[in-house]
Amino acid sequence: MKTTFAFIAMATMLNNAFAVKLSDYKPFAFEPLFTNPVCETYKYDRPLITNSGNTVTSKPDDVYCKPTDESASVSRSTSPQYRIKEWVSSPDTKELYLAYLSFSSKNVVAALCEAVKRGVNITMVLDTGEKKEPNKDAESLKNCGSGKVSVNYRGSTGGLGYAHNKIMIVNPGASTVKIVFSSGNMTSGTSTNHENWNFITTNGQSYFAAAHKCVVESMIKGGDTKDNFAATLNECRGKITALPESDIKIFFSPVDGAKALDAVKEAGNSSVGIEAMSHRLSGALARLFGDLLAKGKPVKFILDDDIFWSNKLNQDIGRNSAVEAGKIFKDLINKGMNTRFLQTNQTVSQLQHNKFMIFTQADGPGSVFNGAGNFTSAAFTQNFENFYLISIPEVVAAYRQQYKKYFDEMATSEDNMTRDYVLP
Repeated sequence: MKTTFAFIAMATMLNNAFAVKLSDYKPFAFEPLFTNPVCETYKYDRPLITNSGNTVTSKPDDVYCKPTDESASVSRSTSPQYRIKEWVSSPDTKELYLAYLSFSSKNVVAALCEAVKRGVNITMVLDTGEKKEPNKDAESLKNCGSGKVSVNYRGSTGGLGYAHNKIMIVNPGASTVKIVFSSGNMTSGTSTNHENWNFITTNGQSYFAAAHKCVVESMIKGGDTKDNFAATLNECRGKITALPESDIKIFFSPVDGAKALDAVKEAGNSSVGIEAMSHRLSGALARLFGDLLAKGKPVKFILDDDIFWSNKLNQDIGRNSAVEAGKIFKDLINKGMNTRFLQTNQTVSQLQHNKFMIFTQADGPGSVFNGAGNFTSAAFTQNFENFYLISIPEVVAAYRQQYKKYFDEMATSEDNMTRDYVLP
């Protein structure tokens, strides 16, 4: 019996040692989840006329949401917040790394507090913030029990922008590691924002697992300046014995920002069609989409409706600016980009906060580029960000299916936007 177990263990080690894809490792699981909130129907105080002359009486169902919709949204087993709490609450969870721009989800805070009471160690890296004040929710975890809680603040120093990563690691350095990366923060981004969350289970020997451990630890050890962070991260990654996986390529900005942009350009230029959505769109990526349109590539794009209204009213709406909106319309939408809008609730900072692109190739499953960063220059040159180029067929298929739901069912064309800017 011992010989059999030894043979199985040796076979597993050899299989993992020569793995060139993340999907070659054992164990392996990749679950993309999308918030797809469940929300009440919010009616206007009067019927409104659309640009095409039709009449509407309410915002689109399950698109425009309020904080009171959270409980219905997160009670589903397919909710990202549900899965986050499940992983945090598992008795197998002994240690957690978290790196986020912001952290305020009360339900997740409660789950983490219970984990600390069980003795789980938590290391967090959060953005310094404009007010440079400690995050009260994160700091409160230190009062929850015997677990060790370390909260570190980074960003806005030494040539660095926001600490904008979105990563959670369960049991870093263990034989089996679980990693979450997302477009969303640990806020309403887990529930009523429109976001994508990615839940991966992998072997601790994988490059993917080791590199994520490196980036969080490097933010803490060398995150005071851009140069120190680059040196610390590259030193840590240089010690990883596993090869980088070919089916999910990782880019940590600002160190790998130029490589990430090159990967997007290569995927875009070799594609026969692009489907994308983002909260922001400017700089190098906006120029890339302009180039793709000029080459005759079909491009679909979904934006927050704040972009539509910022352009129409020539004023900043929500978290979007009139200047950026004007350039998007002038340089992209008016030149053929097939664009629709998610009608979100800017009064409570509910966002279309997905940031991903799907590239369709003439042969093969294509690929998805996603991650934490907005499609801006700062995301690739200044901020702490985590980006991915994924060619795992079932993951690409899941994103295609979700994009179809967004574009065909949830998003609104310019013709069907209302003529007047009215909120329920």
